[in-house]
Amino acid sequence: MIFRKLLPVAACIVSVLSFAQMRTGVYFSSDKKYKEIMEEVGNPLSGNPVMIVQSFVPNHGSYIWFLNESKAKNPTYLGENPKDLHSGVFLEDHGGLLPKITFKDFAAGLAQPRYMINFCEIGDADKDGFPEFYLTYFEESDGLDAKPLKVIVYTSLGEKTFSKSKITGWIPFQEEDQYREVKDENFRLLSKEIRLKAEKLLKDAKKEIN
Repeated sequence: MIFRKLLPVAACIVSVLSFAQMRTGVYFSSDKKYKEIMEEVGNPLSGNPVMIVQSFVPNHGSYIWFLNESKAKNPTYLGENPKDLHSGVFLEDHGGLLPKITFKDFAAGLAQPRYMINFCEIGDADKDGFPEFYLTYFEESDGLDAKPLKVIVYTSLGEKTFSKSKITGWIPFQEEDQYREVKDENFRLLSKEIRLKAEKLLKDAKKEIN
């Protein structure tokens, strides 16, 4: 289930996607449903949502995924309007929200994290009925050091609770450096289908940066 950047005219249209029995809606600030969600359950995280994703998953319930940005709290020198990132997956419960897993990364000094919204997705790559949330973001910074491009996978590793797995591509900015990828221990425990999905997202996001 892919959330690609929408054309300006289409950006105001609610995207309702379906993946097998999973039903997912992608909402931006100009969408009516975005406003309804904010009124019904509120904003559980710091900052304002760049995108809200609501997904009904049979046998597991209705999840809401917030991808928020807030004004950077640390002194920064990269860009005129630096942002901190706050994201979280919540389960809807009797009109409220139960936090399942959260994420945050902060701008500081000459570093600025930014969502790669085009490559943030929900899916069920291994067809086990439990969703995966793929959060893709890039750590911009000044200087010639390699910059990290990360795909974080939130899903179950044999339990009903969410776990975090990560693959990082280090993008070189000097000719003598080489691109490399680092996978954490949890990533290696993911099913082959999920690993391939995350690796493809990383590859596609890298192409956009280059």
